[in-house]
Amino acid sequence: MKQFATTLVLLAGFACRADCRDNSSMVHDFDAIKSSAELTWTPCFDDFTCSRLQVPLDYSNQSLGTASIAFMKWAGKNATADSQSFVIIPGKRPPPNHPDFTHKTKADATTPGGPGGSSIDQLQAYKDRLGSMFGDTYNFVAFDPRGVGRSGPRLDCFRNNTQARKAFNRAHYTGATNTSAASLEEQYYSAAIYGEWCDEAVKTDSPYGYYVTTPAAARDLLRFVEAEAELAGRSDSPPSQAKLWGFGQSYGTVIGTTFASMFPDRVGRLVLESVMDVDQYYANDWRSNFVNSDEAFAQLPLLCHAAGPDRCSFWGPTPENITARMDGIIERIKGHPVPVSGIDGRSLPGLATYSDLKYFLADGIYEPLKSFPIMADVFAQLEKGNASALVDRVERMYLGADDDGGVVIRCADSSRANKLTTMEGWKHYIQDAVSSSKYIGDIFPVWARTILCRSIHAQLPDSMMIQGPVTGIGKPVSFPILFTGNTIDPVAPAVNARKMSSRFPGSVVLLQEAVGAGFRPPTSLARGICS
Repeated sequence: MKQFATTLVLLAGFACRADCRDNSSMVHDFDAIKSSAELTWTPCFDDFTCSRLQVPLDYSNQSLGTASIAFMKWAGKNATADSQSFVIIPGKRPPPNHPDFTHKTKADATTPGGPGGSSIDQLQAYKDRLGSMFGDTYNFVAFDPRGVGRSGPRLDCFRNNTQARKAFNRAHYTGATNTSAASLEEQYYSAAIYGEWCDEAVKTDSPYGYYVTTPAAARDLLRFVEAEAELAGRSDSPPSQAKLWGFGQSYGTVIGTTFASMFPDRVGRLVLESVMDVDQYYANDWRSNFVNSDEAFAQLPLLCHAAGPDRCSFWGPTPENITARMDGIIERIKGHPVPVSGIDGRSLPGLATYSDLKYFLADGIYEPLKSFPIMADVFAQLEKGNASALVDRVERMYLGADDDGGVVIRCADSSRANKLTTMEGWKHYIQDAVSSSKYIGDIFPVWARTILCRSIHAQLPDSMMIQGPVTGIGKPVSFPILFTGNTIDPVAPAVNARKMSSRFPGSVVLLQEAVGAGFRPPTSLARGICS
C-alpha cells in the first residue's frame, strides 16, 4: 500500500506539466504549501510542482529547530517519473529588469557573483529552453538556498524600517570609490551601520538569522537528494547512496565545490560554470575577478568597428578611435555630470554621473550580445551631450535595495576569515581592483558589497563553517567535475576554473571562445556535456 501511494505521488508530480491548470489543488504561493520533513510535491504556478522541505537549522544540533527550503520541479519533454533529477544551483540574482527576474519574490539586490540568487526564478524564466541546454530527459529541480527568497531562515536587518534602510543606502552607496577624496572613508565607516542593524536584528528578532552558510546549503542539497530517493523507494538506489546531479553558475560554483569537498562520494554529475575562486570567496577577498574585465570591455570597440556604421551607432574608422572616444567621455563625465531636464516628457529629470556610467558598463559587460548595442547607443548620445538614455537605464545604486539575504550569506561564510576588516585592507583591495581594471575596478567593490561584512559579528558553531580547504585531493569525487566558462569572462576568469580544477583530480576545464559571464541559453554545449 505504501509503495502504491508513493507511486501516485510521483506520477502526480510528473504529470503536472500537462494537467496542472485543471488541478483544484493548484497553488501560486509557497506559503500555501505545508513544510514537511518528507519530500512531497504540490502542483504549483500552473506548470510546476513545488515542495517546502524541512531541514535542521544545524545538522549537528537538531534541537535548535528547522528551516524550510523551497524547491520547484519541471519535467523535461521526454522525462518520466523515474527520470534523473537535475538540480539548477543558483548563483547571483539578476537585476529587476532582467528576464531571469520574475518579481514574484523579494530576493537580494543585484550582487555580482552572488550569493542571493534564486534558481526558482530562473526555472520559471527559462523552462522552455532547458531541453536544448541539457536534454529533454531530466526532471529539472530549482531551489532557493537557505536565507534567500522563499527559504528560511530569513533575516531583515532593518526589521521592516524602510526609512532607516533608505537612510543607510543614501549614506553608503555613494558611487564609485574615487568620486571624491572621502569616498573610500565614507563607504568603509558607513558599513558599520549595516553591521549594527544586522547584529541587533539577530539578537532581538532572528536568533538563527546567520545560520545560512554555504556548508549548510550543501547539507540541504544532500538532504534533498536523499529525500528524493526515499520518496522513490527504489531498493537499487537507497538514500545513503543518492547522488547530486546539477549545474551551477557563479556563486553556484561555490555551493557545488563545497558540496563536492564535503561529500565527495555523493557527486553524480556536476557542471560548474563561471567559476569563482572559493578561497577568495570564503575570505571575502575577491581579487582575481578583474583579470579579464578590461579585455572584455575592449571587445566593444572591436566589434563595433567590425559591424560598420550602419550597425553600430558609435562606429569609428578604427577600434582605437572608438576606444579613445569612449575613454574621453568617461573622463569628461567624471568632472562634468550631465543634467537631463526631462522637460520633453520622455524621461524624468536626472543627473548622469560618472558612477552611473561605470555601473552601466560593469553591468553591460556581463552579457555583451545583449548589452553592447545598447552601450554603443548610450555612448553615441553622450558624445552629443545627451544623457537621457543613460539616466533611463541606470537605477540609482541600491537606493531600492530591500533585502539582505545574499550579503548575510557572504558575511556568515567569511566571518572567521574576512580580510576586509580594516581601513588599510579596504584601501589595498580598491588599489588592486583599480590597477587590474580601469573600467570597473572602482565600481565593482561597492557593487559587490563585500565591505558590509566588516562589522557583522556572526557567532556560528563549527558545524556551520567550512572545515579546511575546499578540495577533492585525498578524497576523490565519485564522478569527475566539469568546470566550464568563457575565454573572456569579465568577472570569473578562466584562471579560477583552472585553479579549482587543480583541487579536484580528474576534473576537466572546458572553455568556450566567447566574451561574457558564462553561457547564455539557448546553447547546445551544455546538452553535450550532460549527455
